Amino acid sequence: MIRLIYADLYRIFRKKSFKRMWIIFSLLSFFSIIGNATMHDSNAAAVLDAINSYTSKGFFLLFISIPIFMGVYADEISSHSMQCIIGRGLTRNKILWAKLSDCIILTTIVFVVYMGVQGVFLFKAYSFSHSQKLAYCAYVLICILKVVGASTFSMMLLFITNTLPIGVIGVIFFTTLSPNIVSLAYTLGVKPVYYSYDMLLLRAMNKLVAGAAAWELIPCVLIYVSGAWLITLIFFRRKEFDF
Repeated sequence: MIRLIYADLYRIFRKKSFKRMWIIFSLLSFFSIIGNATMHDSNAAAVLDAINSYTSKGFFLLFISIPIFMGVYADEISSHSMQCIIGRGLTRNKILWAKLSDCIILTTIVFVVYMGVQGVFLFKAYSFSHSQKLAYCAYVLICILKVVGASTFSMMLLFITNTLPIGVIGVIFFTTLSPNIVSLAYTLGVKPVYYSYDMLLLRAMNKLVAGAAAWELIPCVLIYVSGAWLITLIFFRRKEFDF
């Protein structure tokens, strides 16, 4: 399984489309955040507000979610190479574990590198306090969890339907539409959305920014991400896919 993870990551990082998307994602998000900050007050608080606003809208995450989803989950479906992996003796359980590990590792690398480089520039340009630096790190963690969650939910749709467009639509929905729908439903007083994945992450981010413990991260990982993985495994085991 470790060799499969290494092979997947090596393949994805060599893809020109992934490199181009990462560059576009970095430039657009960086200049948008700086632009939003300079339109108001040029200080660390304004920069953090811009990052928070840009992250909550979801478009910031869509630029990187699609290439990660395509590289980790969709390429082997569309290229019909999944049956070769199964034929090598790997169980479907291990394959899905490897795919989830790929997604977590790849997303973490992307955001740590990008947000780390961006943080160096921002910390030099603006006077960030210790608490504001911790808030910036909290945004990094929430971004990682949002992309991992959106990719895992979309993986579930992809493996259940065996239809690539459904998986891509899932990525678009869970990164851009779902957070706004949940926010709107919450303002209208729809109580069940209070325990949705997007709302739990929002509450966790607010607590982390305030320096408090965010227990909401536990159900995000143990219920939502793990639940989507288990549902995928059930369908992946029982259904014969025409690769």
